[in-house]
Formats: sequence, structure tokens, C-alpha cells
Amino acid sequence: MSDQPVTLAVLTTALVQFHREIVLPDLQKVVEASEGRLRNEMHGLHDSLLQKLAKLETEYEFLKVGLARVEGRLERIDQRLDGMDGRLVALETLYRELLAAVNRLEERLSRVERQVDAIAAEEKDPLRAEVADLRRRVDSLQAQVRTLEGRLDR
Repeated sequence: MSDQPVTLAVLTTALVQFHREIVLPDLQKVVEASEGRLRNEMHGLHDSLLQKLAKLETEYEFLKVGLARVEGRLERIDQRLDGMDGRLVALETLYRELLAAVNRLEERLSRVERQVDAIAAEEKDPLRAEVADLRRRVDSLQAQVRTLEGRLDR
């Protein structure tokens, strides 16, 4: 050992030299190793994020295409529904017209039936009277025929 007195300056110089020669190289090795691992982890994380982002972009494009197809189909369905609405309005109008025509026909048929019933009633009474008159005449003629037959038989 040296015969130098231990002073603050000597201790500081020795501590600085110890730090430069022993501690600093070890710390640099540890930091460099950690930096390498950290850099590799960051690159790995960055790469995985880029892959996920690429996958998401692809899925996004597929979703855009699918949505465009769905929107197109929805537009066609809307057009068809608009056409069907127009036809439904026309059919409702036609239905009302047909219903009115059927009601008019029923009224007319009812009037015709009443007239036929009235005519039949009018015709039945004279016809019945005429039939009754004809029966009396036939009965009278049959009586006369019997009388004549009775005379002939005698």
C-alpha cells in the first residue's frame, strides 16, 4: 500500500477510478443487454401490432364490401316495396270499385226478385181462378158425358 495519507481528494479519486474501471463497465454491459432485449421486445411488439393492423384493415375492407352488398340489396328491396305499395293502392281502389259494383248488383237483384215475386203473385191468382174454372167445366163435361153414356146404354 502506498504511504499517502487518506484524504477526501484521494478517496474521491479512488472512488472515481473504481467507478470507471469496475462499476461503469458492468453497468454498461447490463444496460446494453437490457437495451437489446428491450429493443427486440419493442420490434416484436411493433411487428405483431403491424400484423394485427393489417388483419384489421383486411377485415375492414371485407366489411365495406359486405356492407355495400347489403345496402344494394336493401335499396332493391325498398324499390320493390315502393312498387308493391303502388300496386296495393291500385288493388284497394279496384276492390272498393268491385265491392260497390257487387252492392249495386245485389240491390238490382233484390229489386228484380221483388218484381218477379209481384208478377208471380199477380199471375197466380188469375191462373188459379182459370184452373178452377177449367176444372168445373171439365167436371161439368164429364157429368154430361156420363149422362150421355147412360142414355146410350139404355
